[in-house]
Amino acid sequence: MIFVFDLDGTISFDGKSISLELLESLTELSLKNQLIFASARPIRDMLPLLSAFPKELLIGGNGSIARNKQQQIEIVQPISAHDFLLIKKIITDQDLDYLVDSDWNYALLNRDEERAQINDKIDQCHLAKNVSLSEIDRAIKCNLLNPQSEIILHELKKLNLEIVRHEEAKSIDLTAKGVNKYTTLRQYFPKEEYISFGNDDNNIQLLRHAELSIAVGSNQALDFADIHLNEKEILRYLEKIK
Repeated sequence: MIFVFDLDGTISFDGKSISLELLESLTELSLKNQLIFASARPIRDMLPLLSAFPKELLIGGNGSIARNKQQQIEIVQPISAHDFLLIKKIITDQDLDYLVDSDWNYALLNRDEERAQINDKIDQCHLAKNVSLSEIDRAIKCNLLNPQSEIILHELKKLNLEIVRHEEAKSIDLTAKGVNKYTTLRQYFPKEEYISFGNDDNNIQLLRHAELSIAVGSNQALDFADIHLNEKEILRYLEKIK
């Protein structure tokens, strides 16, 4: 069976690591099953958590980038140049903080680390460069960190984008229209059944199409999931099914 795991809030709860117990359970599960990891993080920021799984398919950037089983990085679809220009205009006009990922490097401006606690989760292995926004020619994913006004969302909806709102973090993720974790999974596995684990709105499509969907945490947007677990229960569940 194919098992698809989100990272943050699903199997990683501090944003920096996966517990040894969970890693052991996942490793044992992988002996007889195929594991896939799918995250809002770009591949660059998934690697520090997943060094124990060097050959598994990684789906990053909410589906905008992947690492295939041959360990090659593949850009699935970037945000169009036209839409990216308009996103940058919104950022400037509204004085927004942001994390913009290109093929590998990134542009980060986060002036409220207490609210958007992401700085120490980005490029933990120092594999890339934090460049200025003007140096990003092609964006695969944009994360707007402090979009206070509904006007911003209204303007974004005019563009050809996938929009995921994170109510708790008060942020918005943007990828090209039609790009999400599920659509990218289907590029690699067009028809295969799978079991999916996730905790946030960016997992909705993966969970809805899964043979069995497991929601971790208390996100009401995932009330449709087949099984609901909290942080402490996921290890026991993996121990039971491995």
